[in-house]
Amino acid sequence: MIDAPLTERVLAAVDEDRDALLQAISQAVQIASVNPRYPGQSYDDVVGGEGQASRFMADVYRELGAEVDLFALEPGRENAVGVLRGSGGGRSLIYNGHVDVVPAEKRENWRHGDPFSGRIEAGCIWGRGATDMKAGLLAQAFAARALQRSGVQLGGDLILEAVVGEECMNNDIGVSATVGRGYRADAAVVSEPSTGSAPLAVMPASPGQLWFSVKVTGKPTHAANRGRTLHPAAEDEPPGVSAIDKGFIVYEALRRLEQEWAFAKRHPLYRRGQFTIMPGIVAGGTAGVEFPLFVPEFMQTEYLLWYPPDADAAAVTREIEAHIGHVAASDPWLREHPPEVRWRLHWPANAPAADAISAATCAAHERAAEGTQFAGAAEVAGFPAVDDASWLTEAGIPAISYGPGDLAVAHADDEFVRIDEVLCATRAFALLAMQWCGVRA
Repeated sequence: MIDAPLTERVLAAVDEDRDALLQAISQAVQIASVNPRYPGQSYDDVVGGEGQASRFMADVYRELGAEVDLFALEPGRENAVGVLRGSGGGRSLIYNGHVDVVPAEKRENWRHGDPFSGRIEAGCIWGRGATDMKAGLLAQAFAARALQRSGVQLGGDLILEAVVGEECMNNDIGVSATVGRGYRADAAVVSEPSTGSAPLAVMPASPGQLWFSVKVTGKPTHAANRGRTLHPAAEDEPPGVSAIDKGFIVYEALRRLEQEWAFAKRHPLYRRGQFTIMPGIVAGGTAGVEFPLFVPEFMQTEYLLWYPPDADAAAVTREIEAHIGHVAASDPWLREHPPEVRWRLHWPANAPAADAISAATCAAHERAAEGTQFAGAAEVAGFPAVDDASWLTEAGIPAISYGPGDLAVAHADDEFVRIDEVLCATRAFALLAMQWCGVRA
């Protein structure tokens, strides 16, 4: 247990640093650290923003007296790690977050005109990356700063990480690269924004994510033959087959399966219907022709699937393939021309053995939230998206998520983070580090 006077001193240090923390978040948001591998961009035009953001974080870590490691596996995409060495005898802890953000288009949809304004206004900080997740990164760093300003010497090491690549699933050059470089701890907390069901929820699990495509082929012919393809004479073979018509047979079958999953795939940390099979991109037509003069020869649908933390990814892929195979067998054309299913990416679920760090985070949050609108026991919920906690857990470091912000505004126009959440999270991060790592007497 940490004595009450020390706790109060640390919390007071967080509050005294309020303006400096908000200014740091604002400055970080003004750095357009867009992930250059996001589709639809020119890599060469975008690369470098992540590195600039990581250098900013490295400077913050240096001011704490941390040992700083700034490194990149791709030029311009540096990670920053700051290590505050403990005195010994305590558990180690990683505070992790990513500096990369998604693109911000349609400036007219942003209230300040500039998606990277970093404006501090109306109790919020505005701009791309405010919620996802520069506020969380700076909250972790300023929690460590409060400890330093209060003269706290932790027993175990506190490792601060600002990594790249998360938004495009480039964990190999980001969080996984930090593990490969030797940064390990007894537990980790990733400062992702909360679920939306409750602010500042403690999130000890996340679903798995699978990206797959389904391609259906047809038989092209002149568009004037559409009627004959739908209503051929009994003795005639249709002159063409619409791949889009056949593709929607598969689409509807997967939509029905998704509806079934609302009841069949459940987890205690998630609301019903959380695990879905979303058609995110649909393309169809005839190759090389962008005019509906042909009965279409192909339809390709890109799906993003979310499965429960305790489910087996291989079993889920088999279920999808079996379902598509079953519907194809019921249609004469699809039976002879089966849909092509291609599995493109797998982000593993996060289901760590993390009761200890989860309980410690809940306790830290409850103490930090006293006297605020967030007072009371922390809500424990599943993180609805994926984040770098999965890769830390895969590496043997039990990782959970907790941080300021609302996932509902992440990736959206006019992104923002509430200042009161940032301050509460910073207080909680400071207390958690003391409770987990221990304090030298």
